[in-house]
Amino acid sequence: MNKVSTILPLENWTGYRFGLIASRLGSFIAPMYEDRYELTMPAWRSLAVIARYQPLTATQLAKLTSSDAFKVARSIELLVRRGLIYRDVDKTDRRRASLSLTTDGRKVYKDIEKFVVRVERKLMAALDPHEVDVLRRSLDKLDQQLETEIKARGREKFL
Repeated sequence: MNKVSTILPLENWTGYRFGLIASRLGSFIAPMYEDRYELTMPAWRSLAVIARYQPLTATQLAKLTSSDAFKVARSIELLVRRGLIYRDVDKTDRRRASLSLTTDGRKVYKDIEKFVVRVERKLMAALDPHEVDVLRRSLDKLDQQLETEIKARGREKFL
């Protein structure tokens, strides 16, 4: 295997590392909610976000999950069909709907949440409390910086 000499090696790229960790974590957790509840990763993510921020619209859900409209629409359809969320049409604007968990949706969310929290605690046990705090603050800063660049359409200045 030929290594390409670069100023910043691939393993130090933030997006690459985040992607690897997210992929590994998702591969570890996904079988639980797939096997138990036949939920896809986008559907589980949507269910979790609705649980946290309900009621919200599909547009808000897309933003909070960083998903495209197609994935969000498919997730909403699956969750409604399975009886895990309500989709209440706005009486003043029939194009908008409010999304919230059903009783069954809350039960499914709570069950998966228990599992995910145990995994999160085990993962974060590799760090001491100060490192956890620094990591969370650093992630907040990186997310804010990226949001600033996106709003400024700053990609062009890097080309």
